[in-house]
Amino acid sequence: MPTCVECGASVRDLYTKYSKDNIRLTSCEKCNRFADKYIEHDFVIIFIDMLLLKPQVYRHLLFNRIAQSGSGIEPHVARFAILLILFEVYIKWFRLETYYADYNSTFAPRPLYHQYLYILALCIFEFVAFHGFIRLAIQLLLPSSKKIRYNYVAMALVISSFGKMLLILMVIWDYKQLEYSWLVGLIVLASNTEALSVYLGISSLRVLFIMIIGILGKFMAQFIFTFVDGVSDHTIWISL
Repeated sequence: MPTCVECGASVRDLYTKYSKDNIRLTSCEKCNRFADKYIEHDFVIIFIDMLLLKPQVYRHLLFNRIAQSGSGIEPHVARFAILLILFEVYIKWFRLETYYADYNSTFAPRPLYHQYLYILALCIFEFVAFHGFIRLAIQLLLPSSKKIRYNYVAMALVISSFGKMLLILMVIWDYKQLEYSWLVGLIVLASNTEALSVYLGISSLRVLFIMIIGILGKFMAQFIFTFVDGVSDHTIWISL
C-alpha cells in the first residue's frame, strides 16, 4: 500500500490522474501534506536528498517506487547490485595497483584474468556475507513478532549504497592515493543506516549496531577468503 513520505502513514493512492500530463498529488489525511512530493521531482532532486539523508526520499524509493509484493528482487535493483559489485572489483584492483606496487605480494605475479576473477569472487563473497550478517543481526536484535521481508532489506541496502559510485570521480580526477575514500565509506554507512531505519521503523542507533555487525562479517569473509586461497598479505586486502 502506498505510504506518505512525510509521516509514514498508509494512503489509498499517491495522485489522481486527469489526463496524460495532468495529475493532482494526494494529500495525507494524517499530516495534511502531499503524500509523495517526489512524484513530480526529477532524479537530480532525489539524488541530492539521498545525499542529505532525508527519510522522505527513502520512503519514496522503498515504499512507493518498489512494488510491495513478491519475494524476489526488483530487476532494476538487481542490475544496480551487479553494477556495484563490478565497480567494487575495479576499485579494489585500482587500489591494489596504486598502493601496493612495492609490496612483495604473492598476488601481483598472477595473470590478469586470474586477478580479475579472484577479486570478482572476493567481492561477491563479501557482498553475500555482508547481507547475511545483516539478516542475522536483525533476527537476533528485533522481536520475532515483527514481520520483516528480507528481500526488501537487501534492496534497501543496495539502493542506499549509491554513494560507492562517488569513488569513480576520484579515479577520473586521478586522486592517486584516494585519500578521501574513507569519507565516501561514511556516506554509504550513513545512507545504509537511514534506509534501514526507515524500512524497519527503528532508531538509527539500533540500525547502526546492525550495520557494524554486517561490516565485521564482511571483513571476516574477506580474511577467510584470502586465508583459504593462501594469499599471505592479508593486511593489504583488509585495507582495500
